[in-house]
Amino acid sequence: MMRRLSVLLISVLCALSFLAARQTLSDFYTHTAALEIETWSRPGFRREANALPQVIERLGWALAIAPDNAWALEFMGAMQFETVRRATEPQAAVAAARESRDSYRRALRQRPTASQTWVNLALVKQSLGEIDDEFFTALEQSARYGPWEPPVLLLGLQTGLGAWDQANPVRRELILGMRDRAVQRDVASVNRIARDYNRPDLACDPKAPKSADGKPCPRPSS
Repeated sequence: MMRRLSVLLISVLCALSFLAARQTLSDFYTHTAALEIETWSRPGFRREANALPQVIERLGWALAIAPDNAWALEFMGAMQFETVRRATEPQAAVAAARESRDSYRRALRQRPTASQTWVNLALVKQSLGEIDDEFFTALEQSARYGPWEPPVLLLGLQTGLGAWDQANPVRRELILGMRDRAVQRDVASVNRIARDYNRPDLACDPKAPKSADGKPCPRPSS
């Protein structure tokens, strides 16, 4: 009996060690990809033409080892959407956007509180013309889990205004709520987004008194 228990324990420990080693290797590939991506935003840096495919390949290695690695899936979704922006053929752009959407969905199953991933999912779905319940749920979840994160709020506002006409009154209040919180962090960006969408009625004056209902910005009539 003790012999069987010992064999079972050793088997469990070996399995756990294997899983840990697999995750470590997957994270290593993801980390190297993340370091490469970080260099792209440095001032004066010129990205080589093959840099994006190489990063996607590296993330593919990470996911081949650990398919549910949320970190790798989030980066993969971002890089696939970057491919959309660089695509020269409509069919290739749509295919890449769908891959990006699916990567974000998989990432959220592993990390459902990732506010940036939720708003990224909404952005990708908007690019596909998928203004549906999942789209608005993604916006709602991004606001829920990132209520005071300026990048999340500003991208949520931008994406939400792009779907304003399809939003019902409750969903419009969600978009306005993101604006009201974002304006307390970056009023200039909020007003720039309002101008970009030809909605000067959604702009905010930080020096103006609050409205009668206590909101920091005016409420549009429609």
